[in-house]
Amino acid sequence: MPWTFDKSRLEVVGQLTNSEQATFDIFQNAIQSEGLHPAQAAVRAGDTNYKRLLGDQFQIRLSQSSRATFLVLDDGGGNGRVEMLQLAGHT
Repeated sequence: MPWTFDKSRLEVVGQLTNSEQATFDIFQNAIQSEGLHPAQAAVRAGDTNYKRLLGDQFQIRLSQSSRATFLVLDDGGGNGRVEMLQLAGHT
């Protein structure tokens, strides 16, 4: 698979609502199961406002108050890894 998903460094800073969890699950599964690029996975998850924060750090919006923050580590050849940093709360 071109893209992998790593939650080993994930810090959860709050509780997700069912809706927020569903959005995150769609994003995560699109990467884990289908190997989609995180930008494509974010589109699949809905109105997530995928954006770069700084360097390799990106975030998606799960709701008005909750975000998922992660690194996008692209090898330049169509493969890469999404490394989750923070879930819930607002970055």
